[in-house]
Amino acid sequence: MSSNERSEARSVILRLRRYRDRIEDIARVDGGSVAAGATTQRRLASLKNDLDHDSHECEIGRKRAVQSDCEQMFLWPALREAAGAMMHRPGPRLLDADAKAELRAARAHILNYLEQLEGRYPTL
Repeated sequence: MSSNERSEARSVILRLRRYRDRIEDIARVDGGSVAAGATTQRRLASLKNDLDHDSHECEIGRKRAVQSDCEQMFLWPALREAAGAMMHRPGPRLLDADAKAELRAARAHILNYLEQLEGRYPTL
């Protein structure tokens, strides 16, 4: 395996881990206070926006021509599937059951591809 391939795989692994961590941080919030709820809603909206942006970046945008194999096989499918799971429209209320279910689904999509990639590159 080339050093370039390892570098690309490491970059994708780190990016997927960051998304996983963001999802887990949002899902962990108990939502017991209005301030916590507002912060959680902002974080949920930011997560959804980032997933949407990053998943669309691979469709037709400038990144399409320079995608690595690792991005094509792991990163972009994970982001598209996770973004598709995040249909919740953040509002003024605390994190509800539907939003939590969507977070679990998005996390499952991210973890699926992350685990496949980590299995392929166990030393990264």
